[in-house]
Amino acid sequence: MSSISQIESLQASLNAALDALRDEMKRLSLPELSSTNPHRHSMDEPGFVCSPRLYEARRLAIAALGEIKNIIQYPFEKVVQQSCAVYDTACLDILLKTGVIDQLADSSVINDGLDVHDLQKTLDLDPAKLTVVLRYLASQGWLQETKEGTFKLTRAALELSEGHGGRDWIYFSTMPPVAQSLLAQITHPEWKHSQRPDQCAFQLAHNTSLTTFAWMKQHPEKLGPWAKAIQAMGDAYHAPMLYDFPWKKFDSQTFIDCGGGLGNLSIALSEILPQSQFIVQDLDEVITKAQPNIANRAPIASQEGRITAEVVDLFAIQPRHGEGFVYLLRHVLHNWTNENCIKMLKNITEVATHSSTFIIIEVVSQPNSLSNATPTQGEIVTLDDLIGSDTYRAITPPPYIPTNFGASAKTSLGLGTHMMGLFNARERSLREWTEIVNSAGLKVVEVHSFRGMVSAIECKFA
Repeated sequence: MSSISQIESLQASLNAALDALRDEMKRLSLPELSSTNPHRHSMDEPGFVCSPRLYEARRLAIAALGEIKNIIQYPFEKVVQQSCAVYDTACLDILLKTGVIDQLADSSVINDGLDVHDLQKTLDLDPAKLTVVLRYLASQGWLQETKEGTFKLTRAALELSEGHGGRDWIYFSTMPPVAQSLLAQITHPEWKHSQRPDQCAFQLAHNTSLTTFAWMKQHPEKLGPWAKAIQAMGDAYHAPMLYDFPWKKFDSQTFIDCGGGLGNLSIALSEILPQSQFIVQDLDEVITKAQPNIANRAPIASQEGRITAEVVDLFAIQPRHGEGFVYLLRHVLHNWTNENCIKMLKNITEVATHSSTFIIIEVVSQPNSLSNATPTQGEIVTLDDLIGSDTYRAITPPPYIPTNFGASAKTSLGLGTHMMGLFNARERSLREWTEIVNSAGLKVVEVHSFRGMVSAIECKFA
């Protein structure tokens, strides 16, 4: 097909997505979206769960916009923009860590913004240099330059203000030094074929022979920000996880939350599964924080002993087993190589009963190949099929939209690259997850897609 027909197809997908988005917002009585409104929208809150059609409309619109940009952008400018992308994080760091965002977020100026010379008086920063940084951020939608040299926050930038997960994530961004060492990892004469977690970009960036986790233990000042960043990532996709998986079929069963961190998933599940018990397992330095968190956030369940926490090393044999136990592994396996994933699972399967269920909550990656969906390829799910539906189903990517929805998948793809730099790990496809699961003596029963970045892979004994 010609590039014109490709553009026409993408335009039709974009128009359909925007129409569906407006229809759903009207049906749900949601306020209008605006990038320049310096107030958070209902959809920006981590606890908000989009209707299935609204979620898919957003995903399709972003994918279509990304593909249209790929077609119409001057290739040389694309190269230059990509090479300058290292300054995205650098400029966000300046916005946060110099205190500019806190000045702009003050209620007295949030609607009108501040001139760079006013910021100079308060923060002692050069106004000309500050303008370069803030204008670059404004071009990406973080700020609005209302007139020359005057900047105000956009709605998106509020995620970086005090009390929001985006701020916690950025404050502990380990990406720049790791990214700068990724080429050295990929081409290292001794490491380039290695799967070892101590032979990564992280070791090269920090001049250490320790694994990332071992290095963190030796730098306790990093553990707090690290935990907050990981928690922010979990919170961002927490609500869809509760809605899009049939948890209630496991009520009255015992859950073993392997590598459960602070226990927030178990706390949430204890509210919807009142007959179940939950045992949160993690390393000693994590459990010391999990126990007070559980007591504070779930005092009754904690006092009743429905939620407990214990120190367990997942590389040792699982100490908990019984009829009908449910083993949860959320955001655990993606930190490890295939060999280590299989070992952790086998440490459970060696003692678990055949009535046990394994639920692996991770990204299930898709190829970035362009879709040529036709009615002959099986069931086609469109945005119209989701009208009025409360049950989430992913739509079939329309023609010229990648199978993984392209630009909409950039978050998970970026994190997967970071996992490689940190641990020699990666996000995996369903084929790759199936190979790991089968190697541990299990089989995939069903994959549950969520209205978010992750999915649940439900497994039983083979």
